[in-house]
Amino acid sequence: MNLFNFFKTGADHTAASQIDSSQREEAFETKPSLMNEPPGEPGAKVALPEIPENVFIEYATAKPKDKMEPSETKQEVNDLQSLYRYLEQNLEKKGYEDALVNPDTSYMDEHVQYIGNELGLLIAKIKTYYSGYMRTIDFHIETRKRSGMIETVDELLSHKETVLEEIKIVAVIETDAGKGIGLSQNLILGYKKGFRNGFAAITYNSVLGRKN
Repeated sequence: MNLFNFFKTGADHTAASQIDSSQREEAFETKPSLMNEPPGEPGAKVALPEIPENVFIEYATAKPKDKMEPSETKQEVNDLQSLYRYLEQNLEKKGYEDALVNPDTSYMDEHVQYIGNELGLLIAKIKTYYSGYMRTIDFHIETRKRSGMIETVDELLSHKETVLEEIKIVAVIETDAGKGIGLSQNLILGYKKGFRNGFAAITYNSVLGRKN
């Protein structure tokens, strides 16, 4: 082998080594990742599942109100129904308990007077309410009549008649209470009955219950 062939052979061997090394690097770079490829599809990447944004973002939500604001609370109406609720009370238990605490008939008479005063105050509030309510009804009747709203006016007139009947009932209850008769007496009779039962209980426990 001559010198020229020796150098030629060495150059060919070096070039072949460089080509082989380059091919190995290229194959390594283009080799698909096992983690990103589905089975049977070499070279195809797997789409990662979408993560909902609410996992990372907390949106502000309006909290429900625990309590109603003062302006939202319903205002109590002092009408005939409120008077009926007052008259439907059963004060017998109240009288019984008062007798056990203060067994004196003068106390019973004072509380009976108190019941009458409470009733009179409630009736005064009801009359004031109805007075303002009637003015409101009359105002609506006149304004709707001028606007030609005949059906609405008829409904208002019918409602006005109902309110007038309620006012008459309140007046009757007030008159009867002044005379000591009527529905208001149920309160007084119930309280006196309970008070006397309390008297009887004290007598039995302190005297009759000790008999041999």
